[in-house]
Amino acid sequence: MKTKTNYAKLFAAFSITFLGDGLTIAAVPWLISTLTSDTLYASITMTALRLPWLLFSLPIGVLIDRYSRKHLLVGAGMVRMVLLVFMTLCVWSGWISIPALALFMFGIGVSRVIFDSTVQTILPQIVDERKLEKSNGQFTAGQLITSDILGVALGGFILGLHIVFPFAIDAVTAVVAVLLLIGLKGTFTPGQTANLDVPAAPEHGQSSKPDRPMTNWRRELGEGIRYVIQDRFLRGLALLSVTVTLMYAVILSTQIFFVREVLHLEPHAFGMLIAIATVGSIIGSQAVARMRNRWNAKQLILLCVLSMGVIYGLVGLTTNAYAVGALYFCAAFFIVVYNVIRSSILQRSVPNELLGRVGSVFRFLSFGISAIGTFLGGLLVRVSENWLDRELSLQLPYLLLSAVYLLSCLLFAVNLRGYSEQTNHASRM
Repeated sequence: MKTKTNYAKLFAAFSITFLGDGLTIAAVPWLISTLTSDTLYASITMTALRLPWLLFSLPIGVLIDRYSRKHLLVGAGMVRMVLLVFMTLCVWSGWISIPALALFMFGIGVSRVIFDSTVQTILPQIVDERKLEKSNGQFTAGQLITSDILGVALGGFILGLHIVFPFAIDAVTAVVAVLLLIGLKGTFTPGQTANLDVPAAPEHGQSSKPDRPMTNWRRELGEGIRYVIQDRFLRGLALLSVTVTLMYAVILSTQIFFVREVLHLEPHAFGMLIAIATVGSIIGSQAVARMRNRWNAKQLILLCVLSMGVIYGLVGLTTNAYAVGALYFCAAFFIVVYNVIRSSILQRSVPNELLGRVGSVFRFLSFGISAIGTFLGGLLVRVSENWLDRELSLQLPYLLLSAVYLLSCLLFAVNLRGYSEQTNHASRM
């Protein structure tokens, strides 16, 4: 069936994209550390990668609900491919600098916004609604295995050969991914739902033309925002997403310095630490469907945020690399469960023709705000060094994250007190 073929091609393109992405993610922090030791400059570079989520999540959501989602995926892949080729040449020739690296990160970030956002909306057009948790779990596992295990771990090893190799390999994977995306059968226009046998036909009176001109960009965007605001569960989940991602970005921007200066790990050991955490993520991605059969959406969301708050607090209290590895493993498990549950809520409860815009609201409030978090992380460490030693300053973001997560968990529980999953359309799963 065409649906199975499309699923296989999309999954392959998604996985190979994140394989190359993992290589780049492993290489960029170490490349930064060879160019500067200033945590603020490092955080600015990483902020450039996340800033497009803040700037473009909302307008891209409108485009996803207006144009062929296949065409958007192919276009994003081609942009990423071109940027990686030029970035590889700059690193190889020695022309790379912090400003140039930040520009490349920004451009790759733009393509990532389009690609990730579109995949989340095209998936319900390929798979049956009953299999959303399973499919989301498979895509999450594919991303984790290729990016955080194969990509990051292999990237740490390849870095020892030459700093340019991870970027060069990523450029090659980008080419392969584009070819796979071009091979998708169908246009995947907004409103088209999953059909296991044949492509969706246009409704009576509806044009078969996949692309439609935007008539009122602000009005269409407002529809997505209002859909979230007017739904009690989605509104609470959106606010929680801001907090969760903002604080996670705070620790992520200074993680490399925490690993090098507090845990005293070398590049290959850093790759192993991330790989250990990724095993926890993979287990979480496969366990989420079973957990969903036992607990409702609210219970799982609260469990995940509470667990992450406790676990990262313990990370901030230890300097033992083995303990941190075990804690990262546990935290990664709950991170994935949280993300899969949140994605499934949106995919199932939001009409497909609105899914791009509603999803863009969540991506703006989570990934977009993370751009601010990465900047704040570097700034927090720099400022705290005025009254704390360097090691404590690098542990401080974890302790702050713990306090904020625990408080957010309490507020979310209070806000949804009396919430019933059976009567709220946003959580019918």
